[in-house]
Amino acid sequence: SLSMARSSDSSLPQLPPRDPQAHKGDFGRALLIGGSRGMSGAISLAGMAALRGGAGLVRLAVPDACLDTVASFDPCYMTVPLACDADGRIALAAREEIAGLAEQATCLAVGPGLGRSQELTVLVGWMYETLTQPMVVDADALNALASHP
Repeated sequence: SLSMARSSDSSLPQLPPRDPQAHKGDFGRALLIGGSRGMSGAISLAGMAALRGGAGLVRLAVPDACLDTVASFDPCYMTVPLACDADGRIALAAREEIAGLAEQATCLAVGPGLGRSQELTVLVGWMYETLTQPMVVDADALNALASHP
C-alpha cells in the first residue's frame, strides 16, 4: 500500500522517497483511455495527474486523430494511437488493441475527453464487463454506462 508522508514545509502530502534501485515498472502501469478530436486536453491532464500521483508508467490510448496533440502535452507519458471514427472518437474497432494494452496495465481509467457515440456506448460497456483491472470510470464513460443496456 502507498503511504503518504507530510513535508514539514507543506501541508500537501508527498510521495515517500523511492528506492534508487527501483524501476518505473515497480510503481504501477496505468492505462488511460479517452480523448477525441477537439477534446484532447482532458485525457492529457489526466495523464499528467497520473504521473504526479506516483504511477510509474503511464500510457494514454487515444484516437489517432488527436495523438499528436496529446503527445505534445507531456513527454513523460507514452501515447498509443487507436482506430477512430469519422468524428475523431475512438472506434469500436479499437477493442482488440485496448484488450492487449489492458493486459499490460495494473490499473485503468476511461472517459476523459471520450465524447459520445453508439459505438462508444458499446465499447465502454465491453470494457466495464470484460477488463479485470481496477478501473476509474469518468466523464463520458459514465454517460456511456448509463445508457448501456
